[in-house]
Amino acid sequence: MLYIDDICVDEAARGRHVGKSLYEHVRAYAQSIGCDHITLNVWEGNIPALRFYQSMGMQVQKTTMEVIL
Repeated sequence: MLYIDDICVDEAARGRHVGKSLYEHVRAYAQSIGCDHITLNVWEGNIPALRFYQSMGMQVQKTTMEVIL
């Protein structure tokens, strides 16, 4: 398994397929080292990120919940 900690694209560069290029590079790297899946976390309210990852073929695996004390 390969875990993606962060993929961040500066707002000025969004819409230029930078995120797609980064994700595709990571995917190719994961395959080259024998990983059988990729995981990452994304904030529930970050709809653009959720849509992006879904467009890359990712699916929701689990939901993590918390309470701030």
